[in-house]
Amino acid sequence: MDMDTPDTAAPAPAPAMAAPPPAPAPARRSLPAGIALVLAAVAVAIAGIAWWRSAADGSSDAALATDLALARTDIDGLRRAVELDRRERDLLRQRLADGESINKTLREEVLGVSERARVLEDAISNLADSRLTGHDAMLLNEAEMVLLLAQQRFELFRDAAAAARAYRIADSALAALQDPAFATVRETLAVELRSLEQLNQSGEAAVLAEFGVLRSQVARLPLAAALDRQVSAGDSKLWRVFGQFVRITHAGPGGVAVADPALLRNYVGLELRSAELALLERNEPALAAALDRAQAQLKDGFAANDTAVAGVVDGISRLRTMTQQAAPLPTLGATLKELRNLRAAQGVKAVLPRADGTPGA
Repeated sequence: MDMDTPDTAAPAPAPAMAAPPPAPAPARRSLPAGIALVLAAVAVAIAGIAWWRSAADGSSDAALATDLALARTDIDGLRRAVELDRRERDLLRQRLADGESINKTLREEVLGVSERARVLEDAISNLADSRLTGHDAMLLNEAEMVLLLAQQRFELFRDAAAAARAYRIADSALAALQDPAFATVRETLAVELRSLEQLNQSGEAAVLAEFGVLRSQVARLPLAAALDRQVSAGDSKLWRVFGQFVRITHAGPGGVAVADPALLRNYVGLELRSAELALLERNEPALAAALDRAQAQLKDGFAANDTAVAGVVDGISRLRTMTQQAAPLPTLGATLKELRNLRAAQGVKAVLPRADGTPGA
């Protein structure tokens, strides 16, 4: 606007004589046009730059919007993942709480089962005690009585076979018990029963049979000559009359005077019986003494030169040798003692014999 001001102003009056030169006027007009062109070019450049910048800003805003949308999508995914994790954590926490409650319930159930088991054990123990005081007590009484009888019979008569049978009866009674605490008693009983069975029962039976044979032979042995004459003289009438006032007897080295042949044979038989009893009792001194008396009486009262008498005398010597080879007797009573100790430990009242020999209550 300022540059156009000189063009719009009124021209000054030129001198009349001088004509204006034509060249300077176009030059004055081209300068503002060039400036205007330059300004227009600058404006166009500025407008281009502004447009380019606006276009660049628009593209960057679109990319930023796209990035924001993608970031928002990622954030939403992360939010959903966090929410899912939170829900899973809450579910796990709920399951853990349920597991703790179940464990608590199971613990209470286990404690209840343990209590029931304890009550059941007490009931079974009471039942076992009741059986022990009833059926088992009767079996224990039977076993104790049979063991006592076996011990007494073996000590009195040395009858190992009868004692072994009694031990088997006691073992069958102990086997019927329900309480396993008495199993050790059966083991001890088996040891004593084995010792009884290992005795030489066959050899002892052979010795007893030999005693019987000798007693039967003594009844047929011939008497000594002096005693035979005395018996023969007793058959006459004079001896029968004279014998009312005078009696003649024969006494051997043993100092035993026997006038009757039957009494002499019975005396020898009694000595053999005494020897047999001493054998059963395992009384070696009494056995040797009885055999010595029988052998001496045989030599004194019977015909020493007779083969039958010599055979009986040799038989007694043979019996002496056989009895000396007898096995030692076992000592019974360990089973009975262990049984009584276990019954005392179990609190069972033992059956003790009264003074009259009958079993106690």
